[in-house]
Amino acid sequence: MFVHQFKECIPQFQSLLSALSKEDHEWVLVNCKEVIYLTSGVEAETGMTLGMPINDQPWIQEIFQAKKKIVIRKKGWRADSERLCQIIGIPLFGNSGEIQGAFLYLMEFYNKIRAKDILSLVQDLTREEDLITALKIFTKQSLDLFRVPMVGVWLWQEGKYGLASISALTEEQLNYIESKDFPQDFGLAWVQEHQDHGTTDPLPRRYNLDELNEPCVKTLKGFGFKTLVCMPLIHFGQTLGQIILFARELDDIEDETVYWIRQAVPFVSSFVYEQQLRFASIDREQALTFLLRGTEILVQADTEEQLLTEAGEMAMEILYLPCGFFFLKDSGEWQIRAPFGRLKQADWNWKDWINQQIAKTGYKHISDHNPNLRFMDVEENPDQWRKILIQPIQTHTGVIGELWLMDELEWVAEQRQEILAAYVRDVGVALETIRQRDELAHLASTDRLTGILNRQGFDQRIREEMAGTLRRKSTFLLLILDLDYFKTLNDTKGHPTGDLALMTIAQNLRASVREEDIVARTGGDEFTVVLTDAHRCPEIKNAIARMKSKLKLDEFGLDLSIGVAEFPTEGRDYEELYRLADQRLYVGKKNGKGQIIFI
Repeated sequence: MFVHQFKECIPQFQSLLSALSKEDHEWVLVNCKEVIYLTSGVEAETGMTLGMPINDQPWIQEIFQAKKKIVIRKKGWRADSERLCQIIGIPLFGNSGEIQGAFLYLMEFYNKIRAKDILSLVQDLTREEDLITALKIFTKQSLDLFRVPMVGVWLWQEGKYGLASISALTEEQLNYIESKDFPQDFGLAWVQEHQDHGTTDPLPRRYNLDELNEPCVKTLKGFGFKTLVCMPLIHFGQTLGQIILFARELDDIEDETVYWIRQAVPFVSSFVYEQQLRFASIDREQALTFLLRGTEILVQADTEEQLLTEAGEMAMEILYLPCGFFFLKDSGEWQIRAPFGRLKQADWNWKDWINQQIAKTGYKHISDHNPNLRFMDVEENPDQWRKILIQPIQTHTGVIGELWLMDELEWVAEQRQEILAAYVRDVGVALETIRQRDELAHLASTDRLTGILNRQGFDQRIREEMAGTLRRKSTFLLLILDLDYFKTLNDTKGHPTGDLALMTIAQNLRASVREEDIVARTGGDEFTVVLTDAHRCPEIKNAIARMKSKLKLDEFGLDLSIGVAEFPTEGRDYEELYRLADQRLYVGKKNGKGQIIFI
């Protein structure tokens, strides 16, 4: 009954198929016994005739037995043996659920791939300079060329394996493959099989989705996919990634299709390899340019902290890593210095975590004997670091520190490691330059015998303090201290004893005043002290007396005379202030030893 009703609609159905289909087609309608309708060209294509029993036609028998859609492809269409014919058979069910008949749709099958089709695909691919754009062209054209509903390319890029391009017939399929729910390293285990065996002649692998256990397979099957064909991209033994074709039926991707895919793969592999080399070359050129610019910046740094801050920021740009810090050796101890990137605002105790990793791994700091880049595997952490890159910082004296960089990717390109090593060498040179400059400045401003400021250093410090005192609208006291009986000590005990006395008194003097006060040796047996934010009063005179008592002068048979002047009330410039304090000192020494003179 159902088939007869369908037959009544044949004129309208024929018009609808003609309007919808852009391809030349024929079709057949049968009931449970015989052919009840066919278009004019069916007999020539299949040998079927009107009224022909269905038992005489194996395709129809297959539909009735399978009770589902069948797809048959055969050679020959419109009397041309080179053209392919595709027959789609669909069972027709009645209200009872039993098969009442079948509908067969015949059309030319265009999946007869030719060499020129592959050549055209490769040409379109290689016209593009951007790798991702080119692969997008490849996957999109492959949908039509290989007659599949979805094609994707996965590549090794920047140390990780992931999706480079995907094309599909529906947006839903496309969105799922590009979503976070779909594993971006899909098929990684398959491509690693070829890596492990050192395959140079890549062969396709066909996978039945019913035999795969990956979580995403259920969704793929929901889209109607039943099989995958994976073709590794290998260039001179180096695995670059793979092409994956998704198909609805197990036999949708025929051997002939696989043959042509294999012809295209060497071209795709070569193109990917060349593009990656080109990108690496550009990347290296940019890194070298950055290295030169960075070197110029580093040599302009005035302080060690400024240098380390600049160096850390530039290291992140060289390697595209999120953060790091410096481990520097100071007086034999290793100290964490100058964190940069995310570590500057980290809301967890990452320093303790670093120390825990060092303890657990038994890490030993890089020595002069093996100054090479190291990688440290680390445990789980809030910032999801997987490895730490540790680059030694060397100078002509040996390893003076390490640059620690946190890596989320577990990988840094070899060429970037070379750039990093060159950059850190520059950091070492700049750091050594700053330290030598600071050391020279220290030596120039420090008395070698006592280790406190000399006259040159004191002149600079007191002028800075004068400016600061005026800004604060405060006062300070300048003390000139002169040792009594020092010549006698030198003459009777010798100069080594005199030197020992000077060193002892200088250190005791430094220890007896505040950190912000200034202490200097400005002459042979003359010391100068600035008591900051202090003014002339009875209490300060008592404080100076206490300071004098702590110098242990009696151990060397010495005494101390002190002249005091107040800034800015008694002198607006250093020369005037010093002259006044020196005059008072002279008065004190003339009137008797060991006095503290304010007026």
